[in-house]
Parts: sequence; structure tokens; C-alpha cells
Amino acid sequence: MKNNKRATINDVAEVARVSITTVSRYVNGKYGKMSAKTRQKIQQAIKDVDYHVNRQAQMLKRQNSHLIGVVVADVENFFSSLLFKGADQVLSDIGFQIILMNSNNSQLKEQRQIERLLELQVDGIILQPMRQLAVDYEFLKKQNVPTVIVDRKIEPEIWPEIVTDNYECSKKLGELMLQMQYPQILILSEKIDENTARQDRYKALDDLQKNHSFNLGLIEIKVTSSDDDIFVSLKNRTNNFKIKTAIYALKGPLLLRLMRVLTQRHISVPDQVGLAAFDDWEWAKLTHPLITTIQQNPKLIGSTAANKLLEEIQESEAQASVITVKSQLMVGHSL
Repeated sequence: MKNNKRATINDVAEVARVSITTVSRYVNGKYGKMSAKTRQKIQQAIKDVDYHVNRQAQMLKRQNSHLIGVVVADVENFFSSLLFKGADQVLSDIGFQIILMNSNNSQLKEQRQIERLLELQVDGIILQPMRQLAVDYEFLKKQNVPTVIVDRKIEPEIWPEIVTDNYECSKKLGELMLQMQYPQILILSEKIDENTARQDRYKALDDLQKNHSFNLGLIEIKVTSSDDDIFVSLKNRTNNFKIKTAIYALKGPLLLRLMRVLTQRHISVPDQVGLAAFDDWEWAKLTHPLITTIQQNPKLIGSTAANKLLEEIQESEAQASVITVKSQLMVGHSL
């Protein structure tokens, strides 16, 4: 529609050949019973007539902000970027804007960021929680703001949770290491008890050890840990790399650091030590040797969380549930 007149919802309905009510439901995110075909027709019609929703008028009339808050533990982690992209692909199509908040791995900052979102009167929150107990989020629960938890779990469940199959895939990886006759597996991680995702990944190997004969060790990385500290720990645990050992890094950035530590000290993979990691990105496909990784799907976690949050906003009622997004074990040549 190429003229000076601003397109209206009536124009969209006419081009899409649907009712004005149907278009109204679409632009307000109420498309739970709307077919994919109808949504696509309306979306295309909106582009064709160059229709723009008057959000300011909507906010005044309906007292909602069309703002969604996303709070992540570490905005520098690639997981956060992909999570955001997945959520944005769902929410931006129907007129929601995302406010991305970084808790910077701090429980205190996380609470301040959530409180800031509440002050902005967001319509919903997607939260990667720093705490594990539901009671710590009672201040948010009391506000009745639709909320979805991602990546980690809280106990007991009070909101929908979108998580990765951390335990199942870690168990498969452990079984692979045993098939390749590694008598020792070392887990490289930040502090295990800080979040449930790490706990599930570690527990899978710990449970595996109960029925199999191998040595399981844990090297926890601190903020102050240097590359030399990591190397000395590995050297001691492997008897100067004489014990055949597989190392499982619980996230991609730790794998990158570990590869740097080993490369700079001329430790050969997999001849002297085996490597594997739980990763968020496919960069490991570019390494030599090809690293064995568990590939999770942060973008799908983000889009699933966004869709679940929209359901919660429309229904005005939170149903506690757990949705698991499957990961994939990608076997390389590093073990």
C-alpha cells in the first residue's frame, strides 16, 4: 500500500481475507487457536500494507507494556546470545520487545535486575536463575508476573521450566568413554553446586561409576585459577599424563581454555589425553582433532520459552511443568 495514508487493521484484514477480530488477536499475541497458515497470511499482509501497531495507544488502553524481560547469568556466554535470538524470533514477530538483563553470576544483582523489570511493568520474564530454591523467588511470585525458567531448575517447580537433557547426554558420553577404555575421567567445571545444570552433568558420571570400575575426579575452576593452576592439577591427577584420562569440560568456554592450556604445553590430543565438552556452539567442528561434544540448542530453548511465556500471558495462570529440549552427542576424534 504505497500512499500517504497510514495503514489500519482493517487494511490488514482485507488483504489477508480474515476478520478484523482475527487480526486484532494476532497483533496482541492471542493466537493460541490460530492456524499457522492464518498467522502467515496476516504476517504477510502486515508487510504488504506496511502496517505498524500503535503500541503507545495499546498500552494506554489495555495497560500492558509489550515488554518481556530476559535475565541471564552471564551475557558474555554464547549460550545467552543464542537463547536471546531464539526468544526474539518468536516475540518480535508479534510486537513484543525484549529487555536483556545480565545478573553477572551474582544473586544480588539478579534480584536487582528482576526488581527493575517489575518497575518497568514487563508483561513477562524469562529467567536463567542464579538460585535453586523457589522460596528465594517469592518476591517475584507475589507479583503474578508470567515467568518461565530456562537452562536451570528451581525446587520445587513453581513456573514452567525449559531445560536441556543434561543427565541423559552426559551419561551417554560417559558410556562412550568407558567403551574406549578410559580408566579415569576428570570433570572440569566451575563450582558444581552453583547451578543444577552442572549438578546433573556431574551426577550422570557419578551414577555411572557406581556400576563400572573407573576413577572419577573433579577439578573446579575458580575466578582466580590461572592456566598454570589448571595444568598443574591435570598433571597431578594424571601422573604427568601417564594415566590414560578423558577430560569432560562442562561448558564450551572451559573447553576453549583447556585446549589453550594443553596446546601451549605441547600435550597431544587424544594421544596423551582425551577431550570432550558440553557445548553451546558448533565451533568445535573447526578444531583438529574434531572434538567430541554434546551439542545443546540454546536457540530452541529460547523459542520454546517464549512460546510458553505467551501461553502463560494469554491464560493468566502459571502451570508448573518441565519441558526438555534434546541435545545431541557429536562424536569426534578427541577421545
